[in-house]
Formats: sequence, structure tokens, C-alpha cells
Amino acid sequence: MKIMLKRITILSFLVLFTSIATAQSEKIEIKSENLEESNYLKMDDFYLTHYLYLDLFLRENLFPDANPKEVSAIIKAIKKYVSVDQPLEIEIEKPGKRNYLIKMSVLKKDDGTELLIAFTNWSSKKRTFEKEIKIENDSYTRWYFLNGEKMTYRKDMSDQNNYSKMSQSDLANAYLFDELPENDTKVKSTIEKVLQDGDLMISENITANLILLKYQILQRDTENVNKQTKYLNKLFKTNKSNSNLKGLEMAFDATKFQIELM
Repeated sequence: MKIMLKRITILSFLVLFTSIATAQSEKIEIKSENLEESNYLKMDDFYLTHYLYLDLFLRENLFPDANPKEVSAIIKAIKKYVSVDQPLEIEIEKPGKRNYLIKMSVLKKDDGTELLIAFTNWSSKKRTFEKEIKIENDSYTRWYFLNGEKMTYRKDMSDQNNYSKMSQSDLANAYLFDELPENDTKVKSTIEKVLQDGDLMISENITANLILLKYQILQRDTENVNKQTKYLNKLFKTNKSNSNLKGLEMAFDATKFQIELM
């Protein structure tokens, strides 16, 4: 006999956690065979909000219209309910024939390594949503290594990068997102070296300041997060005629969204 999945709409989930909901939230449904809190995932919310917002909502234009309440509720559900024994399914109603499906699960390998995996029904090859989630090469899938409070995308792992050949900005960014907690302490000093260079191009200056902002978010340094956000807003406004900054401005918008989530 097929096991019926327990279901909870994001509307109900938001009422449960914040007593706030929007009509749009009714388009999102969370499903699990055992919708019981496990609090299994221990990573810092900084990594959850950074990776999952970018990867499950913005990349591939999957669900860019999601508002902070919806994204926050989905991330809370993932953190509270997903474990090795308990996957979670999320269905997001979208225009067209097919809804957006996400399955979150934790894989524990024989060597003790743990991975948080996101499977979706988006076909990167066909550029469309499939009827169901298919674990195939062209299905959009992301996975992250779990190491205590750190959560690291596979391409951000330290063994995937040659730190000795990186620019100082890239090195600071690598320190921030790799799996080594001891590298977090090197981010600020590394990026400050970059910002001491008086001959930086505006794109280099903004890139370095964006990394510094991310670091301040991780540190929960609210005062400096607010100051840095205002400073970056001013930089973009001053250089609004520079079309080469569009990509960085999108990254800044995503970071401001993350601040709202945090």
C-alpha cells in the first residue's frame, strides 16, 4: 500500500511560525511521510539562506518571484524536518502545465560524510519542468557537504580550488565558503588588504565590499551590515551609468534579500 504523505501548506506553516501569511503562500506545499521536527541540520543559517536562495530560486530562473516570507518558511521547513531518515518534498505552483518540485534529503556516506541534496524536476537540457522528479544527468540537482555549522557547495570545497593562484578577493571568498572553519578568521584581513589598494577598478572595489558584507552577515554584525549596505547602495548609485556592474548589482540585490531572510 502506498504511504500517504503528510502535507502542510506554506500558509499553515507561516501561521504556525509567525502568524503571518499571504495569499501567494497557498501556492507552496510541503510534504513528508513523517512531518515531525528533527532539528537534524545544524548548519549556520547564513549558509542555508545564501546557497538555497541562490540555487533553488534564482538560478535557472526557477522561482525568482518568491517573497522573503515564502523563502524563509521553506528554509525553516528544510532545517526542522529534513534528516537522514526523513526527506522533504516541496511543490510550488507555477503558471503552465507543470509545478516546480523539490525534494530535499540528507545522505550519510560510509565514511561519515554527510550531504544535503536538492533534487528538482527542472530539466537543464530541455529547459522545462518535468512531470516528476527524475534522478538523471540533465535534472537540476545541487548538493552540499555538511560539516558542523558549515555547509559547503561541492565546487567550493577546499580540495576543488588552488588557493595559491587566487586573487586576494577570490581567496577571501573561498575562505568564507569552504568547509574549513579556521579559514573564516582569515576573511576580514584578506579583504582589507584588497581595499587598501588605491588603484582598484570600481568593479573590483564593489566585489571586495560585497564579500566583506557577506562576512559581516555571517558574524551577525548588524551595525556594520547596515553601514556596508548603505555604502554599497551609494557606490551603485554613483556608478549607475556603468553597464558592467549589472551582474554585481544582481548579486547585491540577492545579498539584501538574504539579509531580510536572516
